[in-house]
Amino acid sequence: MRLPFVSACLVVLGIVPAPIAVAQECPTLTLTGKARPSPKRGVLAGKGHARVTVTLRSKEVVDDLNFKLLLPVGVSPVRSSTRPKPRMYPEVVKNPDGSTAVFWLGFDFVKAKGGKRVFKAKLKVDECAPETLTVTGLAYLVNATDLTTYCATPLASPAVLNVRYSKAKKAATCAPTPAPTVNPAQPFVLFGEGQRCLEAGRLAPFDGRRLLSSFGVERGDTDSTHAEHRQLQSIATPSDCYTYCSLNGGESTPFFFNWNTVTSQCFCCENQCTLIIDPAFNAYEVIVAATGAPTAVPTPVSSAAPTASPTAAPTESPTATPVVLPTQPLTAPCYNHDAHVPTHAFSC
Repeated sequence: MRLPFVSACLVVLGIVPAPIAVAQECPTLTLTGKARPSPKRGVLAGKGHARVTVTLRSKEVVDDLNFKLLLPVGVSPVRSSTRPKPRMYPEVVKNPDGSTAVFWLGFDFVKAKGGKRVFKAKLKVDECAPETLTVTGLAYLVNATDLTTYCATPLASPAVLNVRYSKAKKAATCAPTPAPTVNPAQPFVLFGEGQRCLEAGRLAPFDGRRLLSSFGVERGDTDSTHAEHRQLQSIATPSDCYTYCSLNGGESTPFFFNWNTVTSQCFCCENQCTLIIDPAFNAYEVIVAATGAPTAVPTPVSSAAPTASPTAAPTESPTATPVVLPTQPLTAPCYNHDAHVPTHAFSC
């Protein structure tokens, strides 16, 4: 009894450091998936259906786990099921890029040895679907305190579906997918509504914030700071968040940011974004950074035109006339020594 008491006193006095709490470790999870029909057989576009099955296994107790099934463009869910009971009903989110995310939220593994849970989805393949369809999955945990994702396990081998087409039908009805274009008037676009990037984001500070101009000058230090930088007294809109992350994020485009629609908080993210469902957030993709948009258009127009034409015309014509004509009358006149009067040059 005496030894623990002495140890406690040493900790209080600061002589012996107190033990540091160990951070929560991620559980051991495995994800396996398969698709039917097989890639060799394929599925008929517009008429056929496919089935995807993903099995999630754990070797320990896990609380409040989430699973996401991401369907590519050209596939839409028909129905889903889970095992074991009770049945879980998913949340389906349609992304702006045409993909579809199916979420199963908040389930547990209560046994000491873990267990497994099976997710099944029946899919409809569109008439103009691409030839190869890749279905991915992700199991993740979210920290409810600060909304950070601290554990994520992707599906190691995605489920692949091959698409078959009826003869001459695809060529007659399906137009080729246009290449993506950049609109300078829309430098950032909505990437996921009611979702946020899984990757850790940096919260924009609200007190003592420093904004860096394109010349590296801190906000408010000199009068030469750009006017658009002075307007960011606070970050109140996604447009303010876009400008702040462009000037302070240090990421090359494209990059992403999360906007909390409830608390008006701005989170600057990196070049990758894995969407997870969160009704309080919207995720945005930055295509053209705030410092790069004004310098792209005026450069080629103003520098090429004024340098070529003004130099050719004035140098050629004025120099030829005054040099040749004044040289002839400079010959000295002849004098007649007898008369002491000058005579013309031709009489000498």
